[in-house]
Amino acid sequence: MSALLLSMTGAPVLAIPPPPADDVRVVKVLDGHTIVVTPYGDPFKVRLACLRPPQLPQSSSGLAAKAALEALLQPGAWVTLSTRSKAADGVELAEITPVGSRVPINLSLVQVGMAALDRQAASPCNQEIYHEAEMRAQAMRLGLWRPSPGTR
Repeated sequence: MSALLLSMTGAPVLAIPPPPADDVRVVKVLDGHTIVVTPYGDPFKVRLACLRPPQLPQSSSGLAAKAALEALLQPGAWVTLSTRSKAADGVELAEITPVGSRVPINLSLVQVGMAALDRQAASPCNQEIYHEAEMRAQAMRLGLWRPSPGTR
């Protein structure tokens, strides 16, 4: 709901309401499963729930996972955080969905083989859907499931 305000000149101005509480703006991607976001105030870290991407320093797969996430989440994009919880280290865990979309980025990364389902975590996400997406990515040999050069 927007409100009608008067500007300094007395002309009416339509006030823009703030976004819903769970909508935040992407600041930057840190790695294949951690981003920095801001609602309007202080930025904070959010880790993508439900998945386990390759780590950055361990392999080129980590760099590929980060690049895939950066391609899906441009700085300045509005996203909705849902199925939120806290990790043991205090970082927020969430499914992250671009505003206007119905598919979480978390699931998209699993679908294209850039992350695996995290079976160890007590996850608020629909494990069945993520598992099916992982199985399809494996069957199609996408991303992490692509054979290494020199193997068949």
